[in-house]
Amino acid sequence: MRKLFVSEMLSNRNLEACYSLRKHEVRKAIRNVHTKIAYPIDIGELSFVTEMNVIMSMIFGSNFVEEKEKHAKDGAEFRELVIKFLQMLAKPNISDFFPMLARFDLQGIQKEMEALLKSVERILDPAINECMKMLSDKRESKIQGNAKKDFVQILLELMEQKNIGISVDLVQIKAILLDIVIGGTDTTITMVEWVMAELLNNPEVMTKVQKELKNVVGMNNIVEESHLPKLHYLDAVVKETFRLHPALPLLVPKRPSQSAIVGGYTIPEGTKVLLNVYAIHRDP
Repeated sequence: MRKLFVSEMLSNRNLEACYSLRKHEVRKAIRNVHTKIAYPIDIGELSFVTEMNVIMSMIFGSNFVEEKEKHAKDGAEFRELVIKFLQMLAKPNISDFFPMLARFDLQGIQKEMEALLKSVERILDPAINECMKMLSDKRESKIQGNAKKDFVQILLELMEQKNIGISVDLVQIKAILLDIVIGGTDTTITMVEWVMAELLNNPEVMTKVQKELKNVVGMNNIVEESHLPKLHYLDAVVKETFRLHPALPLLVPKRPSQSAIVGGYTIPEGTKVLLNVYAIHRDP
């Protein structure tokens, strides 16, 4: 599944094909900011909507985003769900340390997570069903050709093909999509907010960034992705922000497939290991 994700979603070919989607969403975000001059702006919400629309377009197609925008509350609800999911993932769970207690769900974490999943399915199920209908219509009308497929269509086709050595069902497809949405939105939003916070707290750095943008992009032009390799100071600001405020201070848990000795300590096979990247980044 990882190979499929990299080859279909993150390939250079697909990223180039989705450039217009990214450009459209970024321009839309900028227009949104222009309408709110002199009013407070929630940078996190602005970033989330932009990121979410790009990712959902890549997964389900641009029509899905256009339809969702007619129902603004769905987007706000989905953001709340993503935040709750991350809070749940970070919550210490006694069942992780004492598996024999898992069936009692002493902290109610399993019950809470199951309720969250139902809320997510209310959003994902109609989109998946629409994609299944589109695939069925194409087969019935015998439409052929090399038209670009959305990621969810590729997953659904894999689910239907039982003889290719890859087993995937609807539950796994939903899990993959949720991973993509959470992994592709929350970390980016967190970093955008930290970069803006650091710039606002360091006016001299903000001035240098603005000067570079003025010199490289120009006052009457809009920033394009082609400008990014030339924005060296802004790149350094972003990287320094990553060092100071890693989006996942303890990364995600690792489980070694075999026992190892690290720094004189024995790490048994299957141990859940957390890496304190926050401390590493601040260690001279």
